[in-house]
Amino acid sequence: MMLSFLKPIITGLVALVSCLIITPLVIKLAYRKGWIVKPRSDRWHQRPTALMGGVAIFAAYTIALFSLSRGHFNYMLYCASSIMFLTGLIDDIWEIKPVVKVVVQVLCSFILIYYGFNFGGGLLGWAGIPLTFIWVMGITNAINLLDNMDGLAAGISAIVTIITGILTCLNGETDLAIPAFAIAGAAIGFLAYNFKPARIFMGDSGSLFLGFSLSYLSIAVQYKVGSSSAIWVLFIPISLMAIPIMDTTLVTIKRVLAGRRIDQGGRDHTSHRLVALGLSERQAVLTLYGISALWGALCLLMYKTQVNNLLLCILLVAVSSVIFSVLLSKVKVYNETEETLTYLRLKGKDAGQNLVLRFILMQKKLIAGVVTDILIIYTSFLIAKNALRIDAKDDEIVLATFICVKISVLYITRLYYRIWRYMEVVEAAAYFMFICLASVVLAGILFFKGKFGIYTPYFFMVDFLLSATGIVFSRLFYRWANELISRNRDAKKKVIIYGAGDSGYLLIKELLQNHKHELRPLGWIDDDETKHNMYLYGYKIYGGKSNLANICTKLKPDLVLISTNAISEKDEVELRGILETQNIDLGRFDMSLSFS
Repeated sequence: MMLSFLKPIITGLVALVSCLIITPLVIKLAYRKGWIVKPRSDRWHQRPTALMGGVAIFAAYTIALFSLSRGHFNYMLYCASSIMFLTGLIDDIWEIKPVVKVVVQVLCSFILIYYGFNFGGGLLGWAGIPLTFIWVMGITNAINLLDNMDGLAAGISAIVTIITGILTCLNGETDLAIPAFAIAGAAIGFLAYNFKPARIFMGDSGSLFLGFSLSYLSIAVQYKVGSSSAIWVLFIPISLMAIPIMDTTLVTIKRVLAGRRIDQGGRDHTSHRLVALGLSERQAVLTLYGISALWGALCLLMYKTQVNNLLLCILLVAVSSVIFSVLLSKVKVYNETEETLTYLRLKGKDAGQNLVLRFILMQKKLIAGVVTDILIIYTSFLIAKNALRIDAKDDEIVLATFICVKISVLYITRLYYRIWRYMEVVEAAAYFMFICLASVVLAGILFFKGKFGIYTPYFFMVDFLLSATGIVFSRLFYRWANELISRNRDAKKKVIIYGAGDSGYLLIKELLQNHKHELRPLGWIDDDETKHNMYLYGYKIYGGKSNLANICTKLKPDLVLISTNAISEKDEVELRGILETQNIDLGRFDMSLSFS
């Protein structure tokens, strides 16, 4: 086993060292030839930066392959990669039309198919041929789109190719492991100059080469993965490419909704949205590295572990990734007109004559809730069944009955019409109560069918606890993530709230949930000393009026908001005097009821 890893790892190390040596030379050449990318409003970098990093990546990859591994890799695949690299290189220098790049991608896809690399590992038959074209073109362009922040595309490519290389080594496919590790080594070597602050960009020559290489490696790894199930064979490449797929899907949908061209550049990618939430560029990139590595680890576990044993983990990661994308889609990155159009279309009010699109947009929350709950009910049933070692011939029919009854009860009781971001304890109790009712109904159905002896009361208890907890947790997780985004969003003014009581609680919820105020809370002050250094709604109560000057010096707010009517006008005058010395504004939250 160690010998199967030895040559690919050495190849990767040679590629890494080669790229470390070649990249500085390419940087000097780029400045001499004027291959420089200047800052633009729709790009992220802020200073002129060298281009043509793809030359260093491809050169290091080539050196590693031909110096150590001649005869141990597919030359036609290398030629296809070379064609893609040269296409990107020409585009970097002279800019070619998008249709030319598409034609080249179709040609390279044909080469893969000709040499037997079909999407689905042969399990899909003829259906794998069109899917191969779609996959190669989709992933190639996804990596090209992902190259939007220092170190992101190179780092994700390195993670994916390392995982792919390990999988192919475990399968004994050294001919595939060698180029995988060579690409990983070249990407890591390039990352030394491309991570923030980047001294060089890879350009289309690098992103198209890496994108195509990742697309064919993720197809190649489908073969001999130890599973005869088409579903899980398909799952492997999708998991490896989770970040590029997630980023491309999010950007495409949001640009269509905002009325933008899909190929239009902009600061609307996943990484940019994370930065808009308050993360630094490095933190945003490292976060996406972590998600990609998590999906890769699942692929490795799937190779050695039965899929059923990983099902809950896979479903949780999948659902979490979807929720993560949905929440990131709420971050405002477009101008006011585009954001308004996006909002209207999401509400189904500006979808034209497309009735299907209008229905999906208007019922998106219901659809998302039902799909999430089906996954949770399915997982809960399997865990309860396996934990209690229940073996019945028609498990599928019983499972379908569980899904149908529970979803129906949740729909009839209108729990799908609750807004998740306002989830409260009373609603959580309602979920438990009605899922319990559904379990009682299911027990009655199985009793009349004569299966109550197989599916014991313990089974219903475990199934109820798992499904109810999972459904409630999914809502609470959504609320928590939504609030996390609200707490870290950009705002024009930072605010300290005076009065950590009931009215202050209402005020801070209003500030976090209604973004039009563009105010970001920093914390509380309150004259009740028993509350000092405690937390309300996740924010610290720093002290009282006597400490206000020091607290403002430390937190540097733009505004202090009085949340309670208990603060008199005399006290307000005194507060204003304290704040004026630091040029801090004072405001008051007024809530009143009127009856006619």
